[in-house]
Amino acid sequence: MKRAYIIVAVLVVLIIIAHVFMWRSDMPTNQKLAWTIVNTLSWTVILAPIFLVDRWLKATLAKNDADQNTRG
Repeated sequence: MKRAYIIVAVLVVLIIIAHVFMWRSDMPTNQKLAWTIVNTLSWTVILAPIFLVDRWLKATLAKNDADQNTRG
C-alpha cells in the first residue's frame, strides 16, 4: 500500500516540476493558464476515483472484519 502512495507522490512532484518549467517558459500567459486547468482537471478525473475506491474498500473490509468478529 505504501508503494502506491510513493508512486502517486513522485507523480505529483513530476507534474509540479513540469508546471514550473511551463510557467517559466515564453508561452503566452493565457495559454499557460489553459494548459494548467486542463491538466488539473485531467489528473483529478484520473486520481479521484482511485482514492475514492480505496476509501470504500477500506470501509468495506473493516465492516466485514467487524461482522466476522461478532459472529464468533
